[in-house]
Amino acid sequence: MSEDIIKILQSARKSKGWTQSELGAKIGLPQSHISQIEAGKVDLRLSSLIEMARLLDLEPMLIPRILKPAVKSMTAGNEKHMQKPAWQVDQSEEET
Repeated sequence: MSEDIIKILQSARKSKGWTQSELGAKIGLPQSHISQIEAGKVDLRLSSLIEMARLLDLEPMLIPRILKPAVKSMTAGNEKHMQKPAWQVDQSEEET
């Protein structure tokens, strides 16, 4: 699994204040397996990756490689601060 994906999953888990054991209990995996995932020693099935990501309030997406720089620039900084993306409409704008 990509080191970037591992870092994002681990960061999201920590930002929720969850231990590996707590995440494992929520997804139905032992802490040791979560540890191996975060160490890059286990290849996750796609369905497990999606389930884990969604539990951590992430949404895996496939984007064309040519658009990767644009997507990265639009979401820059969001991983660390969990801010909404720049393209997302403000709630107040949706109500008007």
